[in-house]
Amino acid sequence: MSDKTELKAGAAETVITPKVVLKSLADVNWIGEVGDGYYTPKEGELIPLYGDLYARVLVLEDNEGSLAIVTLDMTEISYERTDVLLQSIHQATGIPKENIVINCSHTHNEPDESDPNIKEAPSFESELAGHLAAITKNAIDNLQPATIHVGREPVQIAYNRRFMKDDGEITMAPNPKGPIVPWVDVLGAYGSSGERIGVLFSYAAHPVIIMDFDHAPSHVQTVVGPDYPGFAIGHLRGLLGENGEAEGVFMFAQGCSANINGFPLRGGFGACDAAGLSLAAAVKRAMGEFETVPPTPLKSQSMTLSLPLQRPTVKLCKQLLVEEPGSLHYQRLLERAENDVRESIPLPMRAFAVGDELCILSLPGEMFAEYQLFADEISPFKHTLVFGYTNGNSGYIATKKDYDLGLAGGYEASLKHRLPPEPSVEGHIQEGITRLLSELKYANN
Repeated sequence: MSDKTELKAGAAETVITPKVVLKSLADVNWIGEVGDGYYTPKEGELIPLYGDLYARVLVLEDNEGSLAIVTLDMTEISYERTDVLLQSIHQATGIPKENIVINCSHTHNEPDESDPNIKEAPSFESELAGHLAAITKNAIDNLQPATIHVGREPVQIAYNRRFMKDDGEITMAPNPKGPIVPWVDVLGAYGSSGERIGVLFSYAAHPVIIMDFDHAPSHVQTVVGPDYPGFAIGHLRGLLGENGEAEGVFMFAQGCSANINGFPLRGGFGACDAAGLSLAAAVKRAMGEFETVPPTPLKSQSMTLSLPLQRPTVKLCKQLLVEEPGSLHYQRLLERAENDVRESIPLPMRAFAVGDELCILSLPGEMFAEYQLFADEISPFKHTLVFGYTNGNSGYIATKKDYDLGLAGGYEASLKHRLPPEPSVEGHIQEGITRLLSELKYANN
């Protein structure tokens, strides 16, 4: 590599909103607010859209290679589907798969095409790989010499959602004393003349301000949109440019928000708009205090951990089935226990760095906020951004203290709701994060 590193950046975006209609409205009595009134779609009509869903990409390039950060207004993607998307981007651009991350915003207003109440939307399923390949190639075609800036600003539009009741059981409710990630991280790429190429901002909170799962069967969505991240981007365009036309691509990346909900849960459109404005204002403040990252070489490092799942006893499974005889979940647990099944799940982690000062750590699935706080605390880099919901879905990953609650551990951590990992995984993940960031820091040195 030459003594002087030249960094380039390019960004692009495209709409990926699916065109879906409800097959049936039987038992759907949820009414979503659209505009100034209330509206429920009739059978055969398009589900109301309050904001388009987007795919966006930021490509960074140095003298030796490229990195691509892709963000999607989607709930999540499986490991299998992630690999298809990574392969499509690689084939179109030549960027190695290990140099690409795909982060999902985790919006809960993305239609689930597996839902029996929703007609198939083939454009969303079959064309997504092509969309991502096209915008990444577009970003590469528009690469230009760039300076990278980074900032962080305190902001809170969310609360921890795990509240312990008097009986010691965890329920889903705001917990003001619970851990959150109380800041937004912002990365900006600017051209040689100061023009804005792209701004990536990351915050940790479930996008659930516009939703209602209480009345909609099978989690069917009766509105489509990006929740507070989309509102934040809209406000940023207004705050930074005339007539809402600020230059550059604005991207949102979801942090480790498995135990954090945007506030207020099910608050509606007005509350979501307010949360988006608060977040956008914090991003703008961070941009006003940007620090410049030296134009040093790009680096990438990956690691995959294997997390063992819990092995409930036959006695416990039978006890649970006595309490709920018709539970398919408990029947499956009993079958595993009787056959002494030993299972584990993968946890692929990926980290990028711009030299020795800026790091982006990407974790899959629904990681508790404590992992982001841990990574930020131990990171050897001056600036560390941490993403969750990236490059696949590992399910909920809680902490030892949460798993140690056993059946009282709540929605994310209890055997009552899922087969969770062993409590020991917290230590393994912390060791893995520490090792990965250390290896990244000293790579090529």
